Amino acid sequence: MTESHTPTPAISDQPSRPTPGHIFHRMSLPVLLFCSVLATTLGVSRIAILPALTSVEVGGIVRDAASLQKHADKLEAKLAVLEEDREAEILPMDGKEYRALVDAKMESLSTAELMDSFRTIARNIVPQTPNAIVITAVRQEISTQSLKLTGDVRGVGPGSMTVLAAFTEVLRDDPRVASLVAPSFARLEDPKIGVHSPFTITLTLR
Repeated sequence: MTESHTPTPAISDQPSRPTPGHIFHRMSLPVLLFCSVLATTLGVSRIAILPALTSVEVGGIVRDAASLQKHADKLEAKLAVLEEDREAEILPMDGKEYRALVDAKMESLSTAELMDSFRTIARNIVPQTPNAIVITAVRQEISTQSLKLTGDVRGVGPGSMTVLAAFTEVLRDDPRVASLVAPSFARLEDPKIGVHSPFTITLTLR
């Protein structure tokens, strides 16, 4: 009887090549741990660290990045409103309001020049007593183009009414005066200033 021998397969000493599934299985745990640590670190930094590093104190209030953006938007909106208000208050040079202001300024300058001229006239009425006619107040009526002069004649003794009359006539003849309302002529006595003549003269200008 003949025995049959089945050949025994040879066992290789080289290790088998790892499969992709085996590699994934070996790497899954480290990758999972890394992702967990990274996610935890990012979450903690976003909640606790980043707000502390990016917060800024503005107007006594600590604001983060999102709050700063909202605050900036509000400030820009408020600035736009203020600029509109400023533009509305600036008078255009060709507008009626601007021209009225310019005219009022020119009239004010003209009034000052007129008063200087009238005071010069008053000083020249009595050259030897330049302060005989004192203009104490001036009232301007723009609507009627008139000036009301209030003052007093003093230091010339009993001739105060004569000096006042001379001053009134010079003003009446002034080419800048359209009409004049003469004062009430009166001679009064005062223990301090002596004889004097108070007056109020209303001038309508051309």
